[in-house]
Amino acid sequence: MAIEDKKYNRIHGKDGNNKNEMKAKFDDSMHSIAIDYPDDWPELAAVIYQIGQLEEEIDYLRGLIDTNKSKTTFPGFGTSGSTCLAGDTTTITTSQASAITANTSKVSFTGGVGTTLSFGKMITTPGVKGGKTTYSIVMAVVSGVGPKAITKSVTLQLI
Repeated sequence: MAIEDKKYNRIHGKDGNNKNEMKAKFDDSMHSIAIDYPDDWPELAAVIYQIGQLEEEIDYLRGLIDTNKSKTTFPGFGTSGSTCLAGDTTTITTSQASAITANTSKVSFTGGVGTTLSFGKMITTPGVKGGKTTYSIVMAVVSGVGPKAITKSVTLQLI
């Protein structure tokens, strides 16, 4: 049974002054007659006993709820990368996060042994006298290092 569900119906529909009249009887300890003389009021004594059982259960549940309301994490996991739940959760180390951050500013990559490929910014060339604007990008390849390095470039027109 979900916590939102209930198995009971209200025992009465009284409110306002009608409910206040019932409370006044309780405040005058009218219920204690059945407690003090259960043999004279067996039906009422049984109901009062059951109400007492419910009070104990509610007090117990209130304690559990109060204990769990103040928790900020589930006990034992969820506060660090080493204590996360197994499954779809992926965590990375600080050095991995730094490497990702550093990599986002790269405009080149190394391909093959000793070869670096890089791209320049996109070039926009406005059309002349109503002509079509063109877009291009320069790609450069450097093979080797030092004075013997070979550099080649190409301008790619984008369509």
